[in-house]
Amino acid sequence: MARVAIRAFERGDLDGAAELLAEAHRQDRERHPVLAEALSDAGEARSLLAKRLEEERTDGAVAVDGSALAGFAIGERASGAPPDSYMGQLSTPRSVSIGSRGHGVAAGYDANAVCRLLYRELAAGWAAAGYFHHSVNVIAGDERLQEAWFNLGFGRHVSVAVREGTGPVAGADAAGVEIRACGSEDVGVLLELARTLGFHHLDSPMFMYWPVLPEHDAMARGFFSALLEDAGNPHFVAYREGEPVGLTSFLKQGFTPPHMNLEGNIYLFMGIVEPEAQDGGVGRALLDHGMAWARGAGYERCTLHVLSANYSGEPFWFANGFEPVEYSLERHLDERVAWARGG
Repeated sequence: MARVAIRAFERGDLDGAAELLAEAHRQDRERHPVLAEALSDAGEARSLLAKRLEEERTDGAVAVDGSALAGFAIGERASGAPPDSYMGQLSTPRSVSIGSRGHGVAAGYDANAVCRLLYRELAAGWAAAGYFHHSVNVIAGDERLQEAWFNLGFGRHVSVAVREGTGPVAGADAAGVEIRACGSEDVGVLLELARTLGFHHLDSPMFMYWPVLPEHDAMARGFFSALLEDAGNPHFVAYREGEPVGLTSFLKQGFTPPHMNLEGNIYLFMGIVEPEAQDGGVGRALLDHGMAWARGAGYERCTLHVLSANYSGEPFWFANGFEPVEYSLERHLDERVAWARGG
């Protein structure tokens, strides 16, 4: 491959990048029909990329080979969480993300080489500005792009997984378990189970920050109270001998990526079983109950995010009908590079 030239993404690059993105999306839809059809059209792809370029916190670069576009990447900077936002606490401060529809390499080019040069261009500016946590999303099955980002030191962190169909869950019988929908009066129960989920994610090997400190209590109560006011966001709690032992909660769209088909989709927001009640079928009973509700409400599929390092969660969800559609790969730079060059 001839050495390509790297420069900033300009509006004149939109047509070429859109064609590249639309072709990639068509190929990805062959593996994952749940991806929305719209981006298979170059015009729709162009609109998406143009909107991203106009955003204040985005940076883009292209790799060009003469008049041909060999590849592109667009990343979005995030400074940090709003201090009064419960969900914002889950985000990583001063991070940059490249969406799965925000990068691509044309056929016939070495993806390792092109991604390396694109990332070199963009990461230099991000690191200089103090953005040390970088992520890039890749559609599952795109081994060419995934390998290119692995080669740059990124590791798989989160899976977006989809359960096609809301049919019954096998082995959902759990002796002595009663499942009830939460009402506004149950916000305290919901908060305690959310804390259990938080401590689970803080544990090894996930080490994911979750707001469980007393200073987060007020914002957590406000967040969950608001969710409970909407019947379209149901929360189901499993009780054994009158004690809450597990939870599944659903959001109408939640955090399902917008390039997926949102029609007929429900998002599984939280799922947790108290450690002492695990391996007794409680999780399957909760999921089955949630899927029964989803069927009755007209939903056709369910989406969730799960950490790759989640030693109990990932095996459970993947064994009960969820299949990965997209991966988030992450890399954290050594902050010492900010001062290692000296004055």
